[in-house]
Amino acid sequence: MDSKKYNQKIPICFATDDNYVPFLTVALASMLDNASKDNFYMIYVLTSHLSEENMKSIKKHEVENCSIEFVQLSKELDKVQNMFHLRDYYSKETYYRIFIPNLFPQYQKVLYLDCDITVLGDVSELYNTEIHGYYVAAAQEEVMQTFEVFGNYVEQADGINRKEYFNAGILLINCRRWRNKLIAERFVDLLNRYKFRVVQDEDYLNVLCKNNVKKLNLGWNKTSYKNETFDDKDLKIIHWKINWRPWKYKDVLYEEYFWKYAKMTDFYDKLIQMRDSRTEEDFKKDDLLMENLSKMAQEDADDPNNYYRTDGKKGLVENIFSTLLKIIKFRKVINASIFRRKK
Repeated sequence: MDSKKYNQKIPICFATDDNYVPFLTVALASMLDNASKDNFYMIYVLTSHLSEENMKSIKKHEVENCSIEFVQLSKELDKVQNMFHLRDYYSKETYYRIFIPNLFPQYQKVLYLDCDITVLGDVSELYNTEIHGYYVAAAQEEVMQTFEVFGNYVEQADGINRKEYFNAGILLINCRRWRNKLIAERFVDLLNRYKFRVVQDEDYLNVLCKNNVKKLNLGWNKTSYKNETFDDKDLKIIHWKINWRPWKYKDVLYEEYFWKYAKMTDFYDKLIQMRDSRTEEDFKKDDLLMENLSKMAQEDADDPNNYYRTDGKKGLVENIFSTLLKIIKFRKVINASIFRRKK
């Protein structure tokens, strides 16, 4: 790469396993189609394993002003991965975002993007958001505003105002501050002491970053359902969440953008088949999943031993000093986690 040719070099991380590669390629196709030719986009795909075939499908999206590297996390990190709490469609890769600043010490800030998105704006605009003094920049989680049970959950179980709770699928991470404030180390410590059941990694991040989040315009992380207060002219990134996913349902809001970019990937036919082969039993399972998630949220909100009523009351200083040795030990593990790259 001739660095003099470009205005900026922008580091972007995704995390995936083989199951999410079809959605990742749609995200890549859309992001690069809307990216400025004046910038160079350095894309890192964090994974524990990907098939050669899937890596080839991903690499097909590499263009002149971007590079795509596969970051194979070392076995050292498996010591941490075994502690991850997983439920439903979650995979251990979803937690990798938490370790990005430690894995990329050369960067002051990094953009993290979920795989299940479609990008309609230039992410360099997002990357250039000023985040000095903050841990991250992120957009509000719409689901907590839409469903009372989930709004109650984050306030009563996490101790966070529902209007302040952010979605962790699109993050601009202040890597220097993240490292200085031991966010990854504090995450592992909290993981050992408390299990969030409902939104998992997103709950941990909201608790750890509380009062240190720069709010992004909702257009950078818009759920694919109607919001009367949102103006579509601000739409930059669509986030396909829960039951609002075009590969699961027809007539999803904004689905035309997903299928436009799906046609640019190796997986268009597969994605169509995924949608059209779903049965009534599959739809019933989705409804049951949402019902169970709501019940779980209510249970945890009412639990006298939930995070907010126990650890959340102790304060940062007590928690940090009571687990100092664990933090030092974990830092050694992370620093030893040299990853292998495949270009």
